[in-house]
Amino acid sequence: MELFEEPILYNDPLLRIQVRSFHSAAICQHGWHFHPELEIIAVRSGRMEIHTPAEVYHLQAGDVLILGSREPHLDLRKPNEVVDYVVIQFELEAFLDSNMLPFLYLFQESLLPLVQLNSLFRDSSELQQRFYTTIIELQQEHEQKQRGYEMAINYLVKKCLFLLLRHDHKGLLEHNRSMNYAKLKLVFDYVEAHLSDKITVEQACNLVNFSYTYFLKYFKMTLGITFTDYVIHRRIKYAERLLLTEDLSIAQIAEQVGLPNLSHFYKLFRRVHHCSPKSFKDAIIARANVTVL
Repeated sequence: MELFEEPILYNDPLLRIQVRSFHSAAICQHGWHFHPELEIIAVRSGRMEIHTPAEVYHLQAGDVLILGSREPHLDLRKPNEVVDYVVIQFELEAFLDSNMLPFLYLFQESLLPLVQLNSLFRDSSELQQRFYTTIIELQQEHEQKQRGYEMAINYLVKKCLFLLLRHDHKGLLEHNRSMNYAKLKLVFDYVEAHLSDKITVEQACNLVNFSYTYFLKYFKMTLGITFTDYVIHRRIKYAERLLLTEDLSIAQIAEQVGLPNLSHFYKLFRRVHHCSPKSFKDAIIARANVTVL
């Protein structure tokens, strides 16, 4: 089958999420498609089919469906049948705070195809109802954009993960591995304390008494992201705070977050936010002014 990589566009500089609401008989024109982001579908009325290579999901009002990262899928329905549904697509890592790192690896595709979590909805009508309600509330928060809606969306995404964990009576998210987060906390603290400085893998290895190769493998297996990507993520989050709270030039901020090469800083910031640091700051300030008015 021919696959199309669907581009996901984020309209909010603080939220790595796309939320769309449909009331239409039109079928997705992409055919078989995929995207790196996790996708959740909630059907408000009507019927639709979502095909994956392994299974066909028949969805109707009140149903929800999870599609993991890069999961090929196809939207089908009867001709002229109107379906009212919500689609959210997001980067999971963007919604996980440091205190949630022990749970990040549970949702990594390398361990469990997340599409398998849909069996939990079949087994528990309570889970499906609560999950559906959460997605609809998230869509309403995104549409209404009342003050603090970003906090609400962040909370509701985490609530979705919590509901899956709490209702996982099959043990799908209980991977039988020993994870020593007490050791890795030393690494997390080291990174946070040295965001303005050079951070080395060697120093991180010394903190946990691991060899260079084993540390990199262990970190990736534990968190689902590389040590380098984790450090970049923390530096960019620090840059966000400085942009919004300090009267510093972009060059000064780049220096303070440990990325003194300005072009490299711009490249990494754009990788995360798909915009320049200035555009990011201007968008936040503009929205804040609208809220105040």
